Amino acid sequence: MGAASAASAAPTVIGFEEFGNVGVSGPTVTTEYPGVVFSSTGSNVNIVTSQAGIGDGLNFLCTGSPGINCVGETILNFTNPVSDVSFLAVGSNNAGVQALVDVFVNGAFAATNNITVGGIFNTPDLVDLSAFNNVTSIRIYNITDGGGLGWDNFTYISAVPEAETYAMLLLGLGLVGFMAHRRKEVSA
Repeated sequence: MGAASAASAAPTVIGFEEFGNVGVSGPTVTTEYPGVVFSSTGSNVNIVTSQAGIGDGLNFLCTGSPGINCVGETILNFTNPVSDVSFLAVGSNNAGVQALVDVFVNGAFAATNNITVGGIFNTPDLVDLSAFNNVTSIRIYNITDGGGLGWDNFTYISAVPEAETYAMLLLGLGLVGFMAHRRKEVSA
């Protein structure tokens, strides 16, 4: 049997806007979005509302203690491998603020990417990880700004099986059923 191939699906975009105006320390996000689990070590993952325009819309993700202190580690674990991962780094007033992003492909560490933001107020910086396929996890950490950075518009594409994959599966199941039926006839 041939290997299953994948077709491109529409990208998933997680922008946190469905929570509305939640104030400085909004609800904790973990499993609210299908296909991805948000977590952290030692701090909460929060939705934070600040000034409109800091992120792409009103809300963005802040990992840290309550209030705008977004210096904690943010981890995204994908249920199934994804591709074309990108997100926005938001909320820095200082040029040169840095953070690190570890990328895990098929469950194994693949690379560490350095994020350096431009520091133009109300201008999000794109973090593009589209060079990696089959991403199973990303870890964002080591933020050099004391006020931290927020994250917005996590975007990725999940693999979708091609129609041919389903056709081959149905054909195979039909063949197994036919063979079982023949065995039953022969033994009778």
